[in-house]
Amino acid sequence: MGSGTPKNIDDAVSVVMDAMSSDQKEHLRQIPEENLIDEHFGFGMWIRNLLGHWVLAVEGEYLAHPDDISSEITEIIWQRLQNE
Repeated sequence: MGSGTPKNIDDAVSVVMDAMSSDQKEHLRQIPEENLIDEHFGFGMWIRNLLGHWVLAVEGEYLAHPDDISSEITEIIWQRLQNE
């Protein structure tokens, strides 16, 4: 990852959105919110590989699992795409 390790979830979302193709954005935009879980092994895995299984120290208390982070990133990106 050329820009280094993300410092927080917003940085990670920016890295992922910058790396997404227009086809990926359109695909994710069209998925109903209740079906986002179906992206765990596709888009979610792509996120995990892109970020090198980056984990986030949430308020310094614990480390989140890469699956949880990729799910959160997917939901944030989906929401942003809905508002475009």
